Amino acid sequence: MRARIALVAGIGIGYVLGARAGRESYEKIKTQATNVWHDPKVQEGIKATEETIKEKAPVVAEKAKEAAATAADKTKAKVEEVKETRAEHKVEKAAEKAVKDAPADVISDPATAPEAEGPAVS
Repeated sequence: MRARIALVAGIGIGYVLGARAGRESYEKIKTQATNVWHDPKVQEGIKATEETIKEKAPVVAEKAKEAAATAADKTKAKVEEVKETRAEHKVEKAAEKAVKDAPADVISDPATAPEAEGPAVS
């Protein structure tokens, strides 16, 4: 239906712009368009469309609200996932740095108390 209206409008505009008769053709098209607009069948269609929109608007709004909430939840979950991944990566980097920066002569044995540990024996 929209395509037909667009086609008719395009033809009308093209005719008006291309017509040599100018104002007379414009007035004729304007009168025809006014007659079509005020036609009872067209007005019934407009009213039916308005009623349908009024009926469906709350349903569409609720579905949009649900979709937005779902998208927000998914986004929050993904953000938390990324934060956790970054935190894990930071911990891994810190551990690697600690191992790299640790003196080479220290041997660490979890079973030995830190006070009992000493320099590494080569």
